[in-house]
Amino acid sequence: MALKSNFTVMFLIVLCGVISIAVFNPIIGPLSRDLGLSEFQSGCLVSATGLFWLLGGTFWGRTTFLGSKRLLSLVMLAYVATVAAFAWLADYAGTHAQSATGLFWIFLALRIVSGFFFGGIPAIAQACIMSWTTPETRTRGMALFGTANGLGFVLGPAMSGAMASIGLTAPMYAAAALLLVMKIWLWLAVPNESELQRERSAARLSPLDPRIRYYLWTGLLLTVTLNIIQVTIGFFIQDSLGLDAEATTRLIGYGLAVAGVMVAVTQIFASKYLKRRPGRMLRLGLFILTLGLVGLLALIKLTYALFITAGIGFGFAMLGYSTSASVAVRDHEQRGIASYVTAIQGSGAFLGPAAGTALYTAHMNAPYSICALLIGLTLLAGFSRRRAAVPSPASIEGEVK
Repeated sequence: MALKSNFTVMFLIVLCGVISIAVFNPIIGPLSRDLGLSEFQSGCLVSATGLFWLLGGTFWGRTTFLGSKRLLSLVMLAYVATVAAFAWLADYAGTHAQSATGLFWIFLALRIVSGFFFGGIPAIAQACIMSWTTPETRTRGMALFGTANGLGFVLGPAMSGAMASIGLTAPMYAAAALLLVMKIWLWLAVPNESELQRERSAARLSPLDPRIRYYLWTGLLLTVTLNIIQVTIGFFIQDSLGLDAEATTRLIGYGLAVAGVMVAVTQIFASKYLKRRPGRMLRLGLFILTLGLVGLLALIKLTYALFITAGIGFGFAMLGYSTSASVAVRDHEQRGIASYVTAIQGSGAFLGPAAGTALYTAHMNAPYSICALLIGLTLLAGFSRRRAAVPSPASIEGEVK
């Protein structure tokens, strides 16, 4: 019962953390215009968050000067302070004349610090989940983590829309308040880890370790692809189907919502029926995702079916790569894996938008063609790797394959 309660706390912490990130993207455009910032400056605020999410995930995931509970509590408090400070400064600038240039640099500094501390929230929470599970139960634990991520990116924009009538910064205050409540719950409900656990969590793990480098590459490719789709799909559908802005926005909104639901449903299904075969789950996801990307190029009129296909592919593949990486290493190396998985998410948020817009500018089919090709080659490499049978603790026990 205590372990179930701990899982619930970590699920809600990750969920509220992702919501706090997701509420920012829909409001940054109108907020920037109200404050006199340019589109380029608003884009920099988003990209800076992604970059320092990457750096923070790596740093905090490997930090061991405090136990996981105390460290997560400290990181959450610092992150909440930066979110609230950004919202307060935006409100203040809206009622007092301020230099747009000076305001931008202050905002940029706040988003850099915010991204750096946010990176620690999923990294530490995921490390806790990994350390509380066994290879047999890790798929279910990671599905919990993945579901929190998926729901956060659906509920965050919904919160922004629902609270827009109150004020543009209201969702940021609400997200900060939710995380503060989660911090208090964490402190009251989750026990401190033992000194032995702290020593074991200090192990270093190289991203080039042959046990995990394939999974890390696959995860990076998946997160970059996901972000490329998110930033270019609106242009692609409008240009392909000749829709107006309103119809395109409605189609994309419903489509992404359906895809998000399919990610969550797929991961729940996989955690129940494929929990002992994360390697097979990963290969299945890569295959389905490749079909979905090819379908975007050849069967664009089946838009909703393609969103569903992509959601299923991402659901299997994202859970498959993170679980496979986790069971490929030993218990004392779980914090290292968690930091890399979080860093990969930040990398996708940083690299994906720039790569996607650059490729789309070159040719409207380029983002999907290149991603489909790379994912297909990664799938073939996965089959080759399976035959090579790279040793790992889980493969020795017959768990990964």
